[in-house]
Amino acid sequence: MRLVLLLLLSTNVVFALITVPPMPGDFRVAYKWAEGPGFVAVVGIDYVPRNVTLFTEEGFDSWMKDKPGVAVYNGVLRRGDVLIIETPPGRYVLAVYPQPISGNKTQTYAKSYSGWAPVGVMSLPREPTAFGAAAGYFEVRSIRARSDGKVKDGASVQLNAIVALELADGGRQYYFVQNILALRTDEKKYSFVVNIFNDTSKSGSFTGEVKGRGKFYWHAAALSYYGYETHEERLTLPLAGFLLINVTAVGGVARIDFGYNLGGGVVWYDSVTIKPYAPVERAYILAGHAVTPIYTIASLELVLCGYTADSPRAELEDVDVRLALLVWGGGRWRPAPRVFNFGFNTAETVSLNVEARLVNGTAHITRGAFKPQLLAEEPPEPDIPSPYAITKAQVDSWILLAAAVFIVLLFLIIYKAGSALIDRLSR
Repeated sequence: MRLVLLLLLSTNVVFALITVPPMPGDFRVAYKWAEGPGFVAVVGIDYVPRNVTLFTEEGFDSWMKDKPGVAVYNGVLRRGDVLIIETPPGRYVLAVYPQPISGNKTQTYAKSYSGWAPVGVMSLPREPTAFGAAAGYFEVRSIRARSDGKVKDGASVQLNAIVALELADGGRQYYFVQNILALRTDEKKYSFVVNIFNDTSKSGSFTGEVKGRGKFYWHAAALSYYGYETHEERLTLPLAGFLLINVTAVGGVARIDFGYNLGGGVVWYDSVTIKPYAPVERAYILAGHAVTPIYTIASLELVLCGYTADSPRAELEDVDVRLALLVWGGGRWRPAPRVFNFGFNTAETVSLNVEARLVNGTAHITRGAFKPQLLAEEPPEPDIPSPYAITKAQVDSWILLAAAVFIVLLFLIIYKAGSALIDRLSR
């Protein structure tokens, strides 16, 4: 359920044809094809500024022959920038240059969208930032989503994160993790799903021990991934609650807890431990202007998407969904910083006949005209319930149960001891 991407935007661009002169000297160009109508998103991660140009197809061919080229956008991308370039109908080429002739590849990240995208809340801080936990509030008031795959009518709400592990030998590992609310609206059922992909190497294979309630599956790209799904429950709308991901490192092992809360307390339905070749010294959710070794952007996302990899696209015929993304930091839950209204790191998408806007800190997704944009640098506190008695996401229900059992046993011991003492005194 993921898409490996290469190359992202906070400025919208008015369509106007411009002529870009040839660049003097020798240089390399990273380029990506784009289809319109849609938009292209470009993220500045390199410490060196890069030129970014969105050429027409013919303009790029001319420019690569050291001739002037026609484009719809031309500008400079600096570290921390996020560009959003809207594309009119047609075929285009996004060029990022100059690139290093040798040595490391560019860290520039870009993705193109044409009619479909994950829609919701994506946090992308200007600098790489670590979080211990993330909580995604969802409120599905109504939805009718026609799928293009095996599921006739389905969609999902996905809490997607990049988890980083720092190892004792100085090495690092990266995992793309998903906590998903899967909605089969044709059959009025829902379930919760966990997916974990290894983003440390292109092979995608897992090293060391990975244990949880789920098992390993083979992805369409011949990559293995860990997956687990709960039993389906009866779906009645409106449905509101939280998706939660908590990350810790204990005893040289990383632990990722996946939970949900539908109003009756947190249910941790899967707890996955990862034991790499070397002890884990630190584990956290990574968000910000950084990419994994296989060029996945380190974004934290709560997005409305298609159902699964078998039904990746959902045509939204009716939708009223509200989303809010929280992170754990400073001893409390707070809104995730610097949020956009679309996502990067999943293969599932919805049709862009929707409006996604921020209202009192919560993203409202309804029918309308989609405009990709930065929602807020520092969103206000969302007008939603708290994540229900969570002092920190790692406080598991089994710990609370064990404490309750201990208290009951202690009471019984004291009661029996007291009864025995009373018997002896009465004699």
